[in-house]
Amino acid sequence: MTAIETGDQDTWSLFQVVLQFASQGSIPPQAVLALLLSKLLGYLIIAGACYVKVPQILALRKAKSAEGLSASAFELEQLGYSIHSTYGFIMGLPFTAYGEAIIMLLQNTFLLCQVYYYGRAPFIRPLGMIILFAGLGFYVTSGSLTKQQMMRAYDFNNVIFTAARLPQIVKNFRAKSTGQLSIVTYIFNLGGCVIRIFTSIQEGAGIAMVRGFILGLALNGMLVFQCLYYGNRSPVKPAPGSKAAKTQ
Repeated sequence: MTAIETGDQDTWSLFQVVLQFASQGSIPPQAVLALLLSKLLGYLIIAGACYVKVPQILALRKAKSAEGLSASAFELEQLGYSIHSTYGFIMGLPFTAYGEAIIMLLQNTFLLCQVYYYGRAPFIRPLGMIILFAGLGFYVTSGSLTKQQMMRAYDFNNVIFTAARLPQIVKNFRAKSTGQLSIVTYIFNLGGCVIRIFTSIQEGAGIAMVRGFILGLALNGMLVFQCLYYGNRSPVKPAPGSKAAKTQ
């Protein structure tokens, strides 16, 4: 009896099934190979997530500037990663299906602090974020959050990640520059979305998560394109007397 038949789908059990078939000189069922590949890719994504935002963090530290970066984009990402992590936990998904969200949440927290510091954000802004996430954390740990509520929250999460990427895309387009944006970070994000579309289907993560990664593929693809197209150009300064110049 295989791991698929018993419902035991952990990585080691899948390896044992593959070895069992190999010892008999036969090829394992496609379902077993697909699920094992999904598990291995999940671990690969989690390992890659440990590095994905590091180039951006180092770029800000070196430049000591948050020029070209949208604080609102990183704030929305913070909320998005929080919902993604909570979704995986509440829905009982295997860690390989959502573990990178926890790692990205921690890295984005540090990155957001850098954006606040180098961008000289008013104190009320980070304070508001702390209060918001403290309240959300209390609600999640209280046990009041149901799976139905979590599924609706993840659908909303897709809207959040769209809202998180669009300000940065629009800002890049207007400035004809990507500022301190790290192309490496978004290439990792792009590749991660491709892999996660496959693993989400295999792990039964739900259509909302699959839709989210398809959307992420499109948005991260646009950011990678902008980084390649604009290169290291300096932001375009608005002409004197223009509406943009007056609002600065």
